[in-house]
Amino acid sequence: MEKMTDMRSTTIIYSGYWNFGLALLFIYPPLYRMGLNLSQPVWGWLLSGFLLFTSAVLIIGGRDMGRYGSIIVHEAFLRFIAAAVLIPAALFYDYGWLALFGGCTDALWGIAYLRIVPGQTGRSLADLILDRGR
Repeated sequence: MEKMTDMRSTTIIYSGYWNFGLALLFIYPPLYRMGLNLSQPVWGWLLSGFLLFTSAVLIIGGRDMGRYGSIIVHEAFLRFIAAAVLIPAALFYDYGWLALFGGCTDALWGIAYLRIVPGQTGRSLADLILDRGR
């Protein structure tokens, strides 16, 4: 019987806890308004809900990369989309330094996911995107 390699990634699990912490920040408008300019609290709450979902995906997915690696790769693409929205919003539309920080960290997390998942699962990026080769 072939021994199964460990498919757990503490880095990806940690990024899920990072998202959870951000979700808590966006629940309380006086906290995020110190660095993020949102017109109505509902936008922070919506962002918080999205972050709670991605937090669960990353924590669960990071525990079994062989099974959930494709989902984490798609999460990387969501990170790049967030960076593409947040960085210009901060630089050109006065959304605040927290939007810039969030966009930059999203880009870095996305790069990390695209390096960690293929290396740990032994699957190509194309196979992970198309969920092939498990």
